[in-house]
Amino acid sequence: MFAISIDSPERSVELRTKIAGDGKGEINFPLVSDPGGKTINAYGLYDPAYAGKGFDGIPHPAVFVLDKNRKVVWARVETDYRKRPTPDEIRMAVANAKMGMQP
Repeated sequence: MFAISIDSPERSVELRTKIAGDGKGEINFPLVSDPGGKTINAYGLYDPAYAGKGFDGIPHPAVFVLDKNRKVVWARVETDYRKRPTPDEIRMAVANAKMGMQP
């Protein structure tokens, strides 16, 4: 599991430290930088709502589960950053992918 962000590696370290300092728990997975937005754009996640507001390039929140062949077998893309799949929904998608089932 990893997260992809437009943030620089330095900003990702700051974010990781801030979240841990806020008492929200440690981030125990890699935060991968995509400052040019190539991956974000390849998955169609660019959110135009932030264009010209100092946050251009912010993606829609999304979770993808890939199978062992790197095929996307489950995805949840939201337009509201406050709505996210639950950990149980993600666990179920991962379990299904491991068994070769489509969620």
